[in-house]
Amino acid sequence: MGRSKRKIAVALALAAMLLPTAAMADDTGLTLDLGVEKKVSKKFSVGLDTEFRTRNDFKTVDHVTAAVSGKYKVTKWLKLEAGYQFLVINHREHLSLHDDGSYNNWRPSYYSTSHRVSAAVNGDVDLGRFNVALRERWQYTYRPEHSTTRYDFDNEYMEDCQVHAKGKHVLRSRLKLEYNIPHCKFTPAVSVEAYTGSSLEKTRFVVGGSYTHKKHHSFELGYHYQLYNHTVKPEAINTHQIVMGYAYKF
Repeated sequence: MGRSKRKIAVALALAAMLLPTAAMADDTGLTLDLGVEKKVSKKFSVGLDTEFRTRNDFKTVDHVTAAVSGKYKVTKWLKLEAGYQFLVINHREHLSLHDDGSYNNWRPSYYSTSHRVSAAVNGDVDLGRFNVALRERWQYTYRPEHSTTRYDFDNEYMEDCQVHAKGKHVLRSRLKLEYNIPHCKFTPAVSVEAYTGSSLEKTRFVVGGSYTHKKHHSFELGYHYQLYNHTVKPEAINTHQIVMGYAYKF
């Protein structure tokens, strides 16, 4: 097959593969969360947590994280939190174009690692059987420099490329409403959370609840919808997530 025919064949294959992304169709995935929390004193506790998330209609790993955190109860209604996360991220494939609309290069999906630190203030108040909570969380994510490969359409070959190190600050503002059902261990909840960098990047809507068994076991089930600001992130895909979690507290 000649160079031109190979170029056309690769371009058609990529176009077919990336069509759902180009059409900005919503994606669906599953989030599994497992954690343990130790109460050190009346006011202070520490925790370990791991998360596994999929995308591409549950078929592809999106990321895996491991985290350590600490919580301090200042008053009955005010808590402080701080933590560190290690992330292994599966980046989506990416197709870039020239100014005239022709193909420039294609980068297949690949894995990289990142580090994240965070600090938060969480305040809540009881209004009858309702609990209203507001959390402000600052997080900083650092992605080390790493290498990957991409296909250059102009020269028709795969090439190595460097992805430069990058740091990013995000403020996450969450408003949460819980309802205490009489004589029931299940607590339903709804929340909305805004992610703001230099401007609003995405909004997460959550419907779900938690179930507590014998004070030590906590189960979570929920549905998340992440709506991106495509003016800021035109390549981002809105996502539906089914969330299941378990935490052991002692």
